[in-house]
Amino acid sequence: MNNLDTMLAYQEIDIKLKRAFDALEKSEASDKMEQARNKFNSAKKTVLECEKSAEAIIKTFEQASDQLTELIQKLAELQLIVDNAESDDDLSGLVPQLEALKSKVSSFERKIVECKSESERLVKEYQDANSIGLKMRNIYNAAKGEFAELSKAAEPEITKLKGQLKEMEGKIDPETMKIYKTLTSDNLYPAFMPVRITDKTYSCSGCGMMLSQKNISTLNENGFCHCETCRRVIYKV
Repeated sequence: MNNLDTMLAYQEIDIKLKRAFDALEKSEASDKMEQARNKFNSAKKTVLECEKSAEAIIKTFEQASDQLTELIQKLAELQLIVDNAESDDDLSGLVPQLEALKSKVSSFERKIVECKSESERLVKEYQDANSIGLKMRNIYNAAKGEFAELSKAAEPEITKLKGQLKEMEGKIDPETMKIYKTLTSDNLYPAFMPVRITDKTYSCSGCGMMLSQKNISTLNENGFCHCETCRRVIYKV
């Protein structure tokens, strides 16, 4: 492998850059932003669910209104029969109809009470969710300002490290750089690790697993090999 020393120097700078970004990502401001974002999205979901439920309640009220109209019409019909009745025999057939009408009225009353109770619950839930959403938006914006300040403070160092990496990248064999980029894209830092030799036992200093005899031969012959467990490049010091 050509330019190993340059590759290791590149890796050292790249790790510093990663730590700088990690520090921003793990900052209190970043954590506040993430929590506020999650709570805001949860509140938004609640608002949408309340609006959907409200549409269902409106539909139920409309259906109840139609039922009330039918009950009023039926009651008017029965009243007309009563007014025109000339004897008790004329009224005898009204009892089953009145019982049925009474049952429908009771059902109607229950439905109205349920709708009223559900409406009151939804209004409170909707108001609470809106309040939480507004609060989380303010917290997010404040944390975003804090994060911007942290980013601004870290920018000179980050810019410096990026410049160093760009300058060094042209001095490294493209195939070696490709291997490095592939490993680090899977968050395998450091990607290039020295072999660990203890009592003639060869192991990867990245994951700690022993190297196979085939890998040991490759390492001794070429000066490097790939760990069969974590895929890191193992080099001989």
